[in-house]
Amino acid sequence: MRNLAGRIVWIYAAIMVAGFFILTYPILLLFVSHPRLYPLAHGYRKVWGWLLILVCGLWPKVRREHRLSRKKKYVFVPNHSSYLDIVTCACLLPGTISFMAKQELRNVPLFGIFFRTIDIPVNRKSNAASHRAFLEAGKRLAKGMNILIFPEGTIPAHTPELGRFKIGAFRLAIEQGAEIVPVSIPDNYRRLPDGKFTAFPGKMRMTIHRPLPTAHLNPADAEALKDEVYRIIEEALIKEGAIPTKNV
Repeated sequence: MRNLAGRIVWIYAAIMVAGFFILTYPILLLFVSHPRLYPLAHGYRKVWGWLLILVCGLWPKVRREHRLSRKKKYVFVPNHSSYLDIVTCACLLPGTISFMAKQELRNVPLFGIFFRTIDIPVNRKSNAASHRAFLEAGKRLAKGMNILIFPEGTIPAHTPELGRFKIGAFRLAIEQGAEIVPVSIPDNYRRLPDGKFTAFPGKMRMTIHRPLPTAHLNPADAEALKDEVYRIIEEALIKEGAIPTKNV
């Protein structure tokens, strides 16, 4: 019975969100027509995301360990357990955000337009293409946008336990002198399970952890920075009940 209710919520949310996209698509096309308008495109994405949140009966709860500055550039690194993470981060994280993610998202109906414009698709099979994507991320940071990278690269098969972190986000932050911000999201795998086509109302917590400065680091420190961020997020997920306490 619970799965049937979840399927009904998912179908209703899909219809509502698709309808919003179709009705407002000309406005979105204008917002993504030039990089100067990308902040408006991200604002549109927030409106779309909040519609999905309301329709699904979700209630966000954000805890901030530190107040972020509009004058600084940030690389956000959240854990990834559900496609709802993209919506959560777009709506609840500050500033204009450019997501870096696999290039296959360019082909997602409706939603893919963001990954053809405001966001940065990454061809993970090509080192040259990946390098170009990270150069583009540097340009976006220089223009005042924040970058978001899921360090696991994809939703792990054993979610909500963390997958192995890739090094790219941490090298980018160090090379650009950007502060790196760990983000823990403990509930989304329950709200919108990966591959299940069901959605369940409930709380949607997020903790925006204290930024870690990188100005004093060099590329050789990327591995240690990665391990530190992994530890911060894992400890938060344990504390918030998403994953069990590890035996010592």
